[in-house]
Amino acid sequence: MSVIDLDHPPVATPPPAPRRPTRRLLTAFAILTTGAVLGSAATGTYLRQHAERSLDDEISVLVLPDTGPQSNDAGIGGVIVHGKVTDATLSRRVTLVNAGPLPVNVLSFSVVRPGLTVRAVEKHRWIRRGESVQADADVKIICSAGLPIGLLSVRLALRTDDDQERTATAVLDASQWNDQARAACTGNLS
Repeated sequence: MSVIDLDHPPVATPPPAPRRPTRRLLTAFAILTTGAVLGSAATGTYLRQHAERSLDDEISVLVLPDTGPQSNDAGIGGVIVHGKVTDATLSRRVTLVNAGPLPVNVLSFSVVRPGLTVRAVEKHRWIRRGESVQADADVKIICSAGLPIGLLSVRLALRTDDDQERTATAVLDASQWNDQARAACTGNLS
């Protein structure tokens, strides 16, 4: 048991020392702050990529071969070496259809695969939503490697009405060009 002496005033206890944040508290704060900054950056990057992907998904251009009555009357040419046609050229028309919701300017389109190239005649082509335009295309075939012509993956260079340049791809069924390409490669250049 302890005895309290009432004749002497109690010994004054010193005031508690001001508490400083401990090292653990500072470490936890640093970790939480770093996590918040990294999470914010990741969210911003995700939202930006999602917005760009959404805009790319909205751009859709179809490329169709011209099937009109004059579609086979376009120019045919070739390169003859030692009496044999090595390369054939065809001038063809295609129809470009804007199947997306945004108006687009088709700056160019091309197909490059072994033995075959298709290039658009350079020209600006503004196409509003749901509309189509005709375009001329030059087809070059290396006779020994470029036939048969079938489904072609077309790369389109586009500009949207907000002046952003984009690329898109489309599939062109060019199999109807096979007969004339074969005829040109066998020497019938008329």
